[in-house]
Amino acid sequence: MYKLNEETIQRLSDNAFIPRDEGNRDYQQFLQDVKVNTISIVEGADVIALDYAALRTGEDGYASIGDQLGMIAAGGTTHADHVAAVKTEFPKSNTGGTTIAAVPSWVQTEVDALLFREQLAAYKTAVIRLDKYVLSVGQAEVTEMQDSLVVAVDADGMPILDSDGITTYVQESVIITAFIEALDATVEVTTYSDDPEAEPTVSTVTNPLIVTDVAERADAQTVVDNTPQPVKDTA
Repeated sequence: MYKLNEETIQRLSDNAFIPRDEGNRDYQQFLQDVKVNTISIVEGADVIALDYAALRTGEDGYASIGDQLGMIAAGGTTHADHVAAVKTEFPKSNTGGTTIAAVPSWVQTEVDALLFREQLAAYKTAVIRLDKYVLSVGQAEVTEMQDSLVVAVDADGMPILDSDGITTYVQESVIITAFIEALDATVEVTTYSDDPEAEPTVSTVTNPLIVTDVAERADAQTVVDNTPQPVKDTA
């Protein structure tokens, strides 16, 4: 649980006071805790209401002694009216006390911003993972034609220029994506017994690398599917 104070956040488990500072580790933990447990673990600041006696003698209560003496010297009902007005504004039924303020909106706003950043980072990581080739399928070679370092020349050995007068280069095929062979779907695993006299057994299992690849891709796809569209739009 956390308790908000005027300038800090109090962690009730150890009464530590945490500044509202993005660079503070405890503040980041505060946001994480609220994200996981909802804002219900945060209590607003105490609001102390003064009783009638404090209000009557406070800034908005009775006039200064000098001003009151001036009212009395002036005669009439000015002073009595002033005293009556203050008593009416701050009746004895006002006994003061302490209430709890609502949790300010900045808490949820910053927790939402934290969640957004985490979702964005997870989404980018998942997209990169899905872009990798499937181990059980392999990767086809991809080539494209690009200008080589060789300048195209005519029969006289002069550089060939295009219609804009720019030197023409010889085109060559360049590998953009290398060929990678698919992994074997299964592998043989040899199991040895604790009995030195026993023969080892050989079994055929699904290639563990493919199993891991499938699981990681499934996890990444789940992240992509569950990412809110506003987060995807900023990626």
